[in-house]
Amino acid sequence: NWVMKKFYIFLFVSLMVSLTISAKKDGDAVYLFGVSYSYSDSIVYFTEIQKLDAVVMENGFLPYRQYYAYELKDHMNFEENMPGRISMIYFDEKLNKLEKKEQKIKKHLMEKENKIIRYLGDKFKFVKP
Repeated sequence: NWVMKKFYIFLFVSLMVSLTISAKKDGDAVYLFGVSYSYSDSIVYFTEIQKLDAVVMENGFLPYRQYYAYELKDHMNFEENMPGRISMIYFDEKLNKLEKKEQKIKKHLMEKENKIIRYLGDKFKFVKP
């Protein structure tokens, strides 16, 4: 009886560990937003915070992150007709941490650099590479 209890506990713990590992392999949600900036323009454009499903982070970094920045840069160049802008992305697995980061960046841009913040809204959506 005691041996069976230990066996079931071991089986349960093993199952939970394997489920956790398989969930990590499939990937979790990662949140990201982009910023498009030009030194010669007083307006800084932000994307909405977007959720990417089933992303496997690599050592704390978003894989192919440069492609997301290129995607925003291309959108600003060709769709918005604003060439020569610098595009950056920010990401995190925790939405609230990313929201705080976004607020900090906006506050700095408005207070320290006197920039105007505009959102691209529905015009732009990141596509998983």
